[in-house]
Amino acid sequence: MQTVIAGRYRIIRPLGSGGMSHVWLAHDAVRHVDVAIKQCTIPEGLHPDQRAVVRTWAVSEAQAVARVRHPHVIRTLDVLPDPEGPWLIMEFVAGRSLQQVIQEQGPLPPARVAQIGLAVLDGMTAALRAGLLHLDVKPGNVLIGDDGRIVLIDFGPAVTAPGVAALTAARVVLGSPKYIAPERLFERTSTADSDMWSLGATLYHAVEGRPPYARSSTAATLRALAAGPPDAPRRAGPLTPVLAGLLRHHPAARISPRETADLLRRVITPPRSKIRRRVPAMAAALTLIGALAVGGSAQGGEQPIPAPAGFAWWEDPGGFRVAVPAGWPSSRMLGTVTFSDPGERVTLRISRWPHPPDDVVAALVEEERSVRLVAYRRVRMEALLEPPDAVWEYTYTDPESGPMRGVRRVVGTDDGTYVVEWRTTRSEWAAELPKLSMVLESLD
Repeated sequence: MQTVIAGRYRIIRPLGSGGMSHVWLAHDAVRHVDVAIKQCTIPEGLHPDQRAVVRTWAVSEAQAVARVRHPHVIRTLDVLPDPEGPWLIMEFVAGRSLQQVIQEQGPLPPARVAQIGLAVLDGMTAALRAGLLHLDVKPGNVLIGDDGRIVLIDFGPAVTAPGVAALTAARVVLGSPKYIAPERLFERTSTADSDMWSLGATLYHAVEGRPPYARSSTAATLRALAAGPPDAPRRAGPLTPVLAGLLRHHPAARISPRETADLLRRVITPPRSKIRRRVPAMAAALTLIGALAVGGSAQGGEQPIPAPAGFAWWEDPGGFRVAVPAGWPSSRMLGTVTFSDPGERVTLRISRWPHPPDDVVAALVEEERSVRLVAYRRVRMEALLEPPDAVWEYTYTDPESGPMRGVRRVVGTDDGTYVVEWRTTRSEWAAELPKLSMVLESLD
C-alpha cells in the first residue's frame, strides 16, 4: 500500500536522508504535479531540553523559509506540523547535489565554481533580505538541476534572529564541521558572516575537490579549524582571492556579499581591458622583432598579433576585431555576424549597438517582453561594474536541441558598444564557458 500524506501527497520513492531529515518524491493529487516531501527530525544526541527547543521552533522557522521566493532558493509550498518534526512540501527539482557532482566528476573549473557560487550567493542574499540565515551551506545543500538551475536547499532548523537566539541560549549548534564558521563552533555566535564562511568552504571544496580543513576525523578537523587558516588551494587560480576573503577567521574581516559577487563575476567573465592593455605591448614587441629581422628596417610594417591557441582573429566589416574559436563557420546578416561550432551545439552572435540608452538594463527588460522562446526563464539581468556593460542570462527549450542556456553581454569598447550573445545546450554550458570568456576578453 502506498503512503499518502495529508490526504493528497502520495509517496513514490525516497530521494535521500540525512541526520535531520528524510526526503521522498511524491505526487500531489490536488495540483497534479510531483513534489519533494521532507520530514524534519530532531537530531539524536541532544539533551531533552534541547530537543524541546528545536521542536518548539521547527514549524515557525520552516514557515519563515516558505515565504522566500527566489529562483536560487528551493520553494517550500506547504508546512505540515507534526509532533516528531514538521513535514515540508517543496517543489521537485530533478538533479544532483554539488556534493554528488564533485564525487562523480572531481574538482570543477574555477569559472564553473564561480557561476555556482554566484547563484548560491544570490539565494543567500534573498533569504537575508527576508531576515533569514541558512546556517548549513555546504555542497550537499546545493542542488544542480538537470535543467541547469542552481538551487540552495535544506535551511537549518533556526533561520530567524529569535530562532537562532533560542537555540544558542540552549547551547544547540547544528551544522557540518567541515563547512561551519569558527565563531559558531567556538563562540556560539551565528550571523550573516557565518553563512559567508560556509559559502567559502563550499566553493573551496568544489574547486579543490576536498573541504578546506580535510582531516581524518571530526576532532582533527576542529583542531585544524581552531589553529588557523585552511590549507592553501592549488587549483583555485582566479578564484583564490574569493576563498581567501571568505575564509577569514574574524567575521568582520570577511569580504561582503557585494564584493564577493564582483569577484565571482570577474572569474566568470574576466575584465575586457585585460587583453586590450596587453595588445599594444605585444604589437610593439613583435614590430621590434620584425625590424631586427630585416636589419633594422621597419619598412615591412607591424607584424600581426597571434591569436590565442585554438582561436582565430575575425576582422569584421563593422569595425571590430575578436578572437573566435578556430574552425567555426560564420555568416553575416543585417549587421550581425554569427558563428557556430561544427556540431551546431554552440552559437555566438556579435552586433554593434549604435546608440545604447543610459539605462541599458531597462532596455533589455523591454526587449525581454518580446521573447517567444519555449519555456523561457530569466536567470539574471543586471548592470556590471563598467557602464554600459550589462548581462542578461536565461534558459529555454529548443524544439530540436532540448534544454538550452544563453547569455547576452553588453560590452563597451573604446570605439563603441557591442552585444555578444552566446547560446549552448545546458549540458555543454560549463565546458564551453571558457571560450566565451576569451571572446569577451579579446573584443576590440
